[in-house]
Amino acid sequence: MKKIYVLGLALASSFVISQETISFEASEGFELGTLHNQNGWTVTEGSDGFLANQIITDENASDGSFSFKNSYESDFDFQWFPIFGAAKEFDTQFSNENFSISYDILVTEQMGADFEFTIFSKDELDEYYPIAGVGMEYQGNMYVINSIDYGYDTVGNVTWEANQWYNIKVEVTPETLNYFLNDELVYTGENYNSVDIAGFNMLHNNYGGSAFYDNFLISTENMNVNDLISNSLKVYPNPVKDILNIEIPSNKKIKDIDIFSLTGEKLMHSAAVESLNLNQLSKGIYILKVTTENGQILTQKIIKR
Repeated sequence: MKKIYVLGLALASSFVISQETISFEASEGFELGTLHNQNGWTVTEGSDGFLANQIITDENASDGSFSFKNSYESDFDFQWFPIFGAAKEFDTQFSNENFSISYDILVTEQMGADFEFTIFSKDELDEYYPIAGVGMEYQGNMYVINSIDYGYDTVGNVTWEANQWYNIKVEVTPETLNYFLNDELVYTGENYNSVDIAGFNMLHNNYGGSAFYDNFLISTENMNVNDLISNSLKVYPNPVKDILNIEIPSNKKIKDIDIFSLTGEKLMHSAAVESLNLNQLSKGIYILKVTTENGQILTQKIIKR
């Protein structure tokens, strides 16, 4: 059997937007054939080069015409861990305070491979670690990654059937990881790696069968993007009990003010004011977002006591 190397993650593309959809369609610039080097994706590398059959295909799709096929690799033996597939690394890492990703998946058979989706972090030594992950286990169960060394929990009372589309959503906050199956919350766990998000991948361990992925929806308020965060926004007192005062540079004017929870839910909105009454909010940590009349976005974390 040929040798297999660790998944390469050198290529990148920017997601500096609040919401991005990836459905692998021609209208998004995708073509049938290998996913490698398409729109910043990279696939697993083997001893003879990057694998050729991790592909964009028109065999199956949850919507539209194309999807990604995380294919069985007949030239390789099975592996203990999922390593065959594709990865997307963000050009700008995102904060875990306001991040969610959902996707559709169809697995062609049970009693074959485990198909695993992982959101990962990247350290200064270019080492990759899981932030969150969910797998379609070969016996028809679902599991989630619960530690930085890829420990896992089986999700109770959740099963899947072959050749059926499912929607999975992962919400990341500094404290928790929330997993949804077909819009139903099925698991909540502790955030064991509360760091910035570098990208995500889709992998299998080559025991048989393939999986189709489609309709990725990535949502973030981009609170970690440097040009959105400015020390020129001043709020006081912070922590605050009721009235929060807001100051921005004298040459700018406030257009809108929004308050978000750490999971990204918008809780308050106001037009141009210099103070907000937060007595309706419960005690906790929130994100203040100020939009100026020229479109600049300023953010600040606030604590309600």
